Amino acid sequence: MNEVRNVLVGFELGKEESQLSYYNRNAQEPVSVPTKVGTNLFRFPTVLAKKRGREEWHFGLEAEYFGTRDDFDLVWGEEILGTEPVDLPDKSYTPTELLAAFIGESLRLLGLRDLTGSISCVMVTMDSLPIHLVTNIRGAFDSLGFSHEQYSLQNSMESFYYYAYSQKPGFWARDVALFIFEEDRVSFRALKEDTTGKPQTVKVITAPPATLSEDLKIRDLQLLEYANKNMSNGSFSGVLITGTGFDMSWPEKSIRYMCRAAKVFYGDNLFVKGACYAAYEHMETHALKGKIYMSEDLVRMSIGMDMLVKGKAMYIPLINAGSNWFDAANEIEFILDDKRELVFVLSSLDEKKRRKCMMDLPDLPDRPNRATRIRLKLFCSSADVCHVTAEDLGFGGFFPATHKVWEDTIPLEAFDDE
Repeated sequence: MNEVRNVLVGFELGKEESQLSYYNRNAQEPVSVPTKVGTNLFRFPTVLAKKRGREEWHFGLEAEYFGTRDDFDLVWGEEILGTEPVDLPDKSYTPTELLAAFIGESLRLLGLRDLTGSISCVMVTMDSLPIHLVTNIRGAFDSLGFSHEQYSLQNSMESFYYYAYSQKPGFWARDVALFIFEEDRVSFRALKEDTTGKPQTVKVITAPPATLSEDLKIRDLQLLEYANKNMSNGSFSGVLITGTGFDMSWPEKSIRYMCRAAKVFYGDNLFVKGACYAAYEHMETHALKGKIYMSEDLVRMSIGMDMLVKGKAMYIPLINAGSNWFDAANEIEFILDDKRELVFVLSSLDEKKRRKCMMDLPDLPDRPNRATRIRLKLFCSSADVCHVTAEDLGFGGFFPATHKVWEDTIPLEAFDDE
């Protein structure tokens, strides 16, 4: 890799296989990272091998090789991405520690001497992101020395969105279809854009999967029928095909049908490249600023507070609608002004509707007005729930801090008439 600073990385993390890409600014597109220089092998097993008695780790194909030796122990993807510690003969490791080892070893494929000094952003993409995985991945990157600004997360459908909308405008001028193959099963997704509002929103439509025959001629006809069923009622300008179980040796009529309707691209690195495009969008280009992808992980309500700043009334945003819940967090400090409660302002995604939510501070010490400083922390545990923690910091040496803590949750529910 020629780039040694400001590197943008896509990391597809799966239970069985993973892969990496980086953004090549000369080519203006993501480039998949081979597991061995000079090969077209981009996927590597999600597996670790540890040498007994030493903190020596290997990953992927290398791990499978060392795992055949008696002095190495294997840890598989389900354990790395799991919820329970893994007991090896010489030590027990938490999932966070295992993820740190796997992510750290995997990033060595980039050939960078200083990972944290060279990488601007690693965008991790997975099929789904339950809270335990979000917590463990954050802990892994933190232990590797990455700052919170140097990594982010998104699910595979959001990577589909960024991949599609990073192509030439003609590709996403209308709807974009996605066919995902898993051995003998195919599933369908479609990106649909609503241009009537501001910001413009894009959502994914899902169709039930279909099972395909092992007979290749029948398989082709079944795919034709499945594609026609899901595409005939829409208007498509682009089609993407990905996954195992598909190659260009057997589809004839089905591909001709798709090509008549739209531009068709096939690749097994769609999600990892979509993650890389997302890193580029977030960190540099901001070309999709007027659009919002309506992910299932999206926070649809903003949280803020009305405050006095240098004597002027101002609205201070704390959690912004339109961000994924695992990126939605904030911490501020302020002085209470003749109040014994906190008042939050919730607003809709389009900012047209607002409502207030109160958080009581029982047993708050009696002090003069403007003599209590509060540290406020907010974070989301899902797209629908925000957790709030308030801590009494007192007021310098005049009124010592009690460090009393109040906790509450704010439901991020849509307005009744939405």
